[in-house]
Amino acid sequence: MKRGLLICSFLFPIFLYSQAFKIDRVKQDSSLYDSDIKLISEIRLIGNKTTKEQIITRELTFSIGDTIGSSEFLNELEQSRKNILNTSLFNFVRIDWALSGTEKVTLIIHLQERWYIFPTPIFEIDDNNFNTWWKDKDFSRINYGFHVFHNNFRGRKEKLVLTAQYGFTERYRLRYEIPYIDKKQKLGLKVSVSYNRRDEIAYSSLGNERLQYKSEDNDALRNYSAGVAFTYRNRIFNTHTMGVEYDHNRVRDSVRRLNSEYLGASRKQIQFVSLYYDFRRDKRDSKNYPLKGSFFNLNIKKYGFGLTTKSVDLLNLQLNYRKFWQLDDRLFLASSVRGVMAGNNDQPYLLQNGLGYNSFMIRSYEYYVIDGQNIGLAKAQLRYQLIKPDYATINFINNKKFNKFHYAFYLGLFSDAAYVDDNTGYPNNDLANEIQFGYGIGLDFVSYYDIVIRTEFSTNKFGESGIFLHFVAPI
Repeated sequence: MKRGLLICSFLFPIFLYSQAFKIDRVKQDSSLYDSDIKLISEIRLIGNKTTKEQIITRELTFSIGDTIGSSEFLNELEQSRKNILNTSLFNFVRIDWALSGTEKVTLIIHLQERWYIFPTPIFEIDDNNFNTWWKDKDFSRINYGFHVFHNNFRGRKEKLVLTAQYGFTERYRLRYEIPYIDKKQKLGLKVSVSYNRRDEIAYSSLGNERLQYKSEDNDALRNYSAGVAFTYRNRIFNTHTMGVEYDHNRVRDSVRRLNSEYLGASRKQIQFVSLYYDFRRDKRDSKNYPLKGSFFNLNIKKYGFGLTTKSVDLLNLQLNYRKFWQLDDRLFLASSVRGVMAGNNDQPYLLQNGLGYNSFMIRSYEYYVIDGQNIGLAKAQLRYQLIKPDYATINFINNKKFNKFHYAFYLGLFSDAAYVDDNTGYPNNDLANEIQFGYGIGLDFVSYYDIVIRTEFSTNKFGESGIFLHFVAPI
């Protein structure tokens, strides 16, 4: 979202003046069915100058020495190709194969690596979404600074992120992730530490709009946090994560007076330890903009264990299921159901659930927030592929990691519905405790380096309409 407009303005003229070619799937030839099985005798990798071989072969659905039925052979290659692309380490992947006799197969995997190190300047909007910022055009809500990303540290798919940010939110953060710390490539580790401070915060909501407090001479909110988590990926599509986090939050007396429940029980500061478990089963053909497959996520998080004084005691459960179908050559259907449940209503406003924040929203309600404890959200979208996935070559750029990019356009009809159960703020926020819905039409642009730009015209249940811009996939 943050840099989407700048990227789009750069890519679109290139798209107009570049030469496009079709993206090929794994091809079939007449010798495929000469025998009932195929024996994988050799796997060769071409183009992985940085990425270690074991990181790539971990994504294959087979190993050297495995046998695959000839009728399933191409499907296995195609699924493996998609798995490699979903690592977000490569712009393009192609798998060729050659027969030795009628059964033995040599696979040649052609890879084009991405650029992995990004010393990226920060110039971004700090708001619920781009549309709420555009409505007021409040330039004080701008963040600036820099990130340093290394998305393939040591060629092992490790991620190292350093952040120094100033402006509306001051932030210093270090995050390190290593996907595999064991020889079997199943166990991983994540570590993070951060410091955040803000002079302006939303301390409550009224009429389904945020109420803001701004400190003129000191922090409105100061936060220190740290976390460590272990991941377990026993299969290609399943990932388990178990983590522990520490948070310390402090607010000014003015925030406590405006909302005594901001940190709970009229507290000025609070610290707590959280434990969480997360399970993901991801069978989407693309994490960036899926067209086929499914995604399931279960997250259970316990805030507070009584290890510190003035702590919290809250259990949150989140479920997220998405399903994608190809109905015809150019026609696709996407749907999702998402739910959030709180173990009790006695929760600090800082940790309270709600709709309208970031991508957790009903389309056509971009200008509203709906705070509450329990949430149900359903989305559906029918997509027509206006321009099939192609790629373009930018002749005046010599770097292969940037001079070829893929793109596609999709026209979509969508509808969303949600229900927020609020037992503390209602009726001050009257959109809670009843069904809300919206519908509309949108145009999605999808490109490389996970770029998605959505332009949507939508209408809510009150007949309010508008054109809205977003920078993540809708479902």
